[in-house]
Amino acid sequence: MSEAMIEIKRVSKSFGALQVLREVDLSVARSEVVCLIGPSGSGKSTLLRCVNFLEAYDSGEIRIEGRLIGYRDEPGGRRPMPARDLREMRREIGMVFQHFNLWPHMTALGNVAEPLKRVRGLPASEADERALAMLKRVGLADKAAAYPGKLSGGQQQRVAIARALAMQPRLMLFDEPTSALDPELVGEVLEVMRDLAAEGMTMLIVTHEMGFAAHVADRIAFIDSGRIVEQGPPKKVFHESAEPRVRQFLQTYHDRNSF
Repeated sequence: MSEAMIEIKRVSKSFGALQVLREVDLSVARSEVVCLIGPSGSGKSTLLRCVNFLEAYDSGEIRIEGRLIGYRDEPGGRRPMPARDLREMRREIGMVFQHFNLWPHMTALGNVAEPLKRVRGLPASEADERALAMLKRVGLADKAAAYPGKLSGGQQQRVAIARALAMQPRLMLFDEPTSALDPELVGEVLEVMRDLAAEGMTMLIVTHEMGFAAHVADRIAFIDSGRIVEQGPPKKVFHESAEPRVRQFLQTYHDRNSF
């Protein structure tokens, strides 16, 4: 396996009295695709949000390319990372959420170009050129002038992916990117993600699309009650698991032939 892009070690997280993550260990190698699956409320999305420190984890450590995210180790203990350093690390991480979070008053092109101007400081012409290239990459060059209200949910999510890709991230995080879509629109978003995997993008994906996970992921991690119960290649997790909780969860999916 190639060098680790993400190293998660003994990470725990609580919201008040509710412990959501319990000493989670997980690594993602460079160019690897890892899918997180498991029941609702198991901690999948919280773990993903901890990776780019949208949620502060309570203990353990998360390193991106060897660098601790969210904190700094100093004499006398761990201290919060300065906001400027955190912003710098996040520039290398693209994240796509369940909901598209597009600016309704901006065109598809504007939604992709605006962060390039604000965050990267690119001139307008260069930002627009890169934005159009990213829209083309997700099959939406012909919708550059369209506003989000005129786009389908699948098209809006593809714009959101283009916006993340335009920042040239080294790592992509996806938090249930198809869960808010009508079933007939899911495929167009998954196709973009398949293409990214084929191009070697490192991805950590929370998903309930078992067929996609089976055919695209290099590794599956099953989370339940804040713990990784099992992880391994899709064939092992989906078809050879000896863990009762994994087998029980997968039995809820009727079309087992898809994975």
